[in-house]
Amino acid sequence: MYFCRVIFLALKKVGFICLLLLAGMSQLFAQQDNDLVQFAGVVVSADSSSVLPLISIRIKGTKKGTYSDASGFFSFVARKSDTIIFSSIAKRTVEFVIPTNLSGTKYSVIQPMYDDTIYLPETVIRPWPTPEEFNYYFVKANIPDEYFTRASGNLRSKVLQSMGAGMAMDAQEATAYAQQAQAYQYYYQGQLPPQRLFDPIAWSQFFNAWKKGDLKKK
Repeated sequence: MYFCRVIFLALKKVGFICLLLLAGMSQLFAQQDNDLVQFAGVVVSADSSSVLPLISIRIKGTKKGTYSDASGFFSFVARKSDTIIFSSIAKRTVEFVIPTNLSGTKYSVIQPMYDDTIYLPETVIRPWPTPEEFNYYFVKANIPDEYFTRASGNLRSKVLQSMGAGMAMDAQEATAYAQQAQAYQYYYQGQLPPQRLFDPIAWSQFFNAWKKGDLKKK
């Protein structure tokens, strides 16, 4: 009887310890479940004019995360106080920390991303492995006379003049023209600009151009 009583008391103590362990583990798991958050949102450009698809979104220090879809939307499970990293090529990397004082289990954001400049190393592409080999085959190339005739026709002065007359200003020329127009306005700011009708130098230039035939229709 004594031996059975000792075994019963030992089992009773072991059962009490197991109950305490189970209660502690259940409380720990409940606390961990309360830290889980459904983190969702939309990734947009800096001016919010367009959504950004295929943005890498991951939890810092882990490999968990997702990508934004074609609408810029994302959603995954994270924990409170996690640092979320938004990254993509040609965009500045952004870090966002989920608040720890959230009352609910869902949290959504609208995350803007700014453009970033990326400098890539120079790449030189040649049709031949070395410049010397290219020069050799270029000199030895058998170019038909038809190509020479076509090239000489395209390089005629009249053809180039007609092409240049119909060509619009590039960005540099347009900028210089706009700056000159602004400078002319600023120079006569607050006063009337001079009238070239009574300018003797302008009349002299007009008569000289008339005598030379510059004003004739070509």
